[in-house]
Amino acid sequence: MNMKGQSNQQSANAGGNAEELPDEVVQGILRLLESARVQDMPCSEVFARLDQYAERELRDHEAAKWMPLLREHFDICPDCCEEYEALLRAIEHADRERGSAAPAPE
Repeated sequence: MNMKGQSNQQSANAGGNAEELPDEVVQGILRLLESARVQDMPCSEVFARLDQYAERELRDHEAAKWMPLLREHFDICPDCCEEYEALLRAIEHADRERGSAAPAPE
């Protein structure tokens, strides 16, 4: 390719005809944009992450720090908040049941 051809190719790439991003990258960017505002975060997205949030909260009480949009969603959505609190109670109950079923130390 001559210098003029190279220059045209570079101009085309700089003008927006660059290589396409992989689908995974595009999907990741779209997920990030979808969850950028708490008002736009659908309940279905919250339900998909509910178990992660609850487990983190029970483990180190820092779920709101790592997942602030979910915490904000719970504050404005009583249905999701109710589901979250019910899940917390269920996990705590299961942990107590496992603890009481453990053999006594000798």
